[in-house]
Amino acid sequence: MTANTLSRLVRRAIPGRNPLATLGDRIEGAVLALGVVVALLAVPVTGAIGSEIYATHESRVEAEQKSRTQVSAVLVEDAPSMDGAASSEALVETTEAIATWRTPGGFEREGVVRAPYGAEAGTTLRIWVDLSGEPTEPPMTNQGATFNAIFSALLLWGLIAGAMALSYGLVRIVHMRIRLRWWQLEWELTAPDWTGR
Repeated sequence: MTANTLSRLVRRAIPGRNPLATLGDRIEGAVLALGVVVALLAVPVTGAIGSEIYATHESRVEAEQKSRTQVSAVLVEDAPSMDGAASSEALVETTEAIATWRTPGGFEREGVVRAPYGAEAGTTLRIWVDLSGEPTEPPMTNQGATFNAIFSALLLWGLIAGAMALSYGLVRIVHMRIRLRWWQLEWELTAPDWTGR
């Protein structure tokens, strides 16, 4: 941002004693100033919310890391080939297949797992299971918790800043339409004197 642009922005937000500034200019400036202040004040607030989200996810990370275990599963049947997959399924690299595995308690289980298309019976896969031995999603990691917290905070700040920018834009459009309407009315009053009509 150059000095001229910043200077214009400040003059627009604070018209001061400019005799050409109308009430609409002052309202527009006030909305701009308010939007900047709210966006700046939202930075620490959204940072605190992101920190709270991280703290919540951190306890989830700890619970999931303790309650989920990665085990080896052996396919008992061939996984379907890619040829038979529908076009929407082909975008996913894995399919469902029957496999056996041992639970954290040492019991053998059999069930449906995700396997690569075309994997043959006897193929060993690594899967995540919960304490009861049921297949589950991998546990959340600290990196995942950090990403979620930062993304959520930035998204929230972006929504607030976007709402302020939208408010300013709407006020500016309305002000411009009112100004153009006044100019048109003034011209209708002045035009007969200038044009002789």
